[in-house]
Amino acid sequence: MSSSVVSQTTVSLYEAKTHLSEFGDRAAAGEEFVVTKHGKPTFRIVPVEPKKRRPLPGSVDLGPNREQWTALANIDWFAPEEEIERLFGTRE
Repeated sequence: MSSSVVSQTTVSLYEAKTHLSEFGDRAAAGEEFVVTKHGKPTFRIVPVEPKKRRPLPGSVDLGPNREQWTALANIDWFAPEEEIERLFGTRE
């Protein structure tokens, strides 16, 4: 469980059934409950992890932009090696 859990309380099954709405509200606020049957832990009532939000438009890098695609399109990929080396600074 995440660090948002406030506390853990033990309640009987009868108490959980009788006050389920209250325990549900408290669990939504971060509290955990261990429900017991005849004094033995049976299950837990826990908060649900918040749903992950989708990123906002423009906040994710989607790769090359229009100018970069244009520059890539203008490269002669079949040029002789000397010309490529000259373009990338490996040959004078």
